Amino acid sequence: MAVKVETERKAGSQVVLSVEVPEDQVQSSIDRAYQRLAPRVKVAGFRPGKAPRPMVERQIGWSTLRQEAMELLLDTAYVTALNESGVKPLDDAGTQLEVEQFERGMPFRFKATLSVRPDVSLQDYHDIRVPRPRTEVTDKEVDETLERLRAGFAELHPVERPVAKGDFLTADVHMMQGGAVLVGESQTDYQFEVDPERLRPAGLAEGLIGVSQGETRDVRISLPADYPKRTLAGSEVNFRVTVKSVKERRLPPLDDELARLLARKEGDPTSLDALRGSVREDLEDAAARSDEIHFEDSVLNALNERTQVEMPEVLVERETARQIRNLELRLAEQGMRLDRYLAYTNQTLDPLKQERRAQDLKKVRIEMALEAVAEREGLTVPEAQVEEAVNAALAEDAQLAQRTSARTLDLLRDYLRHQLLMRRTIDYLTSLASSEASDTMSRQSTEAEPSKPETAAANPSRRASRRKEA
Repeated sequence: MAVKVETERKAGSQVVLSVEVPEDQVQSSIDRAYQRLAPRVKVAGFRPGKAPRPMVERQIGWSTLRQEAMELLLDTAYVTALNESGVKPLDDAGTQLEVEQFERGMPFRFKATLSVRPDVSLQDYHDIRVPRPRTEVTDKEVDETLERLRAGFAELHPVERPVAKGDFLTADVHMMQGGAVLVGESQTDYQFEVDPERLRPAGLAEGLIGVSQGETRDVRISLPADYPKRTLAGSEVNFRVTVKSVKERRLPPLDDELARLLARKEGDPTSLDALRGSVREDLEDAAARSDEIHFEDSVLNALNERTQVEMPEVLVERETARQIRNLELRLAEQGMRLDRYLAYTNQTLDPLKQERRAQDLKKVRIEMALEAVAEREGLTVPEAQVEEAVNAALAEDAQLAQRTSARTLDLLRDYLRHQLLMRRTIDYLTSLASSEASDTMSRQSTEAEPSKPETAAANPSRRASRRKEA
């Protein structure tokens, strides 16, 4: 098919293609449309397929015939126009087609408005210099971590004294308003810690300090404006609490026995001094990873400041949709649906997307800048490394391996190739920004978010989380 195409660049990295298809192609599509529709038409006095075409066309109606012919021609003409112009759309789903003319004996004219990959203008990035942070782990941080480890083996003991901060209570709790108990706002044998920083609503923990077992106390609270139950948000309520039992938390001694309690496998420390050294090492590893993330962020922020690009809206919307989908998957892993999460946090989806917009815009800008750097510097990823990443992904996800088709395998391969290239480009930029080598960077070879690599910091306090009842 031969078409005439005129190309016009628009703001927002959009291109308008003005396309003209010759009259003979229009007539050919009308003929094909007639051949498809005619068998469905019955004309009185004629056997099927024997009625004159003018009579059949009158039965079909020009608007129906025209629409069928136009649909037969439009997709082919659009693809031909793309090939003729050399324009590569970012997303076919966002392409807008506007028919200007489709009539017998006349050329078919239409316009296609589509988003294209924008030109990225980069200032010199070779002069980026960022100091690499060095976080020192203090004795205080080591001691605080040891205290959290001790807390994991705390035992609860009943006490016969007034409630103090940090105690654990079993109580009946009723929320009241105007002297009446609110429906659905009561809890029997509710167990909780009297912790002002964690117990909600704020003020309840402080109001219970000094109460004794068997005593009932009323605590007046002003509920916050973001209280999950909207009908109560911002209102004054009364919490009537009847204390049934009071227990205090007792920690194990800070000695070698604590190390032995924490030991899970051969080689774990079994003395307090060795445990302290192990905790310090874990904290230093976590600090080093955090420093590396902050260093990379600083380098990428500097690259972002040197980048000029007219961002297509479709790319930002695609990134926001991806992030919302990730949130939905994380919530599902916790047994919560996105709509319930939004209701609980008093949000709706559109404001949440708008809230993310600036962050997602920056993320896409940085990724496009990284792609421009990779192209300029001729950076590539060996196919052997790509295949290794593909095999690792399939080995890690058994379900993915079972449902992978040739098409999805190609998509996975393209995705991982791109992420590996982004990782290599970040490594290249950080090597420019600092002459110091970084083993941490080379280990993060398949991160999906180059603008902010996600590094799981070590958390020695997770070694123990149990609490024993005495």
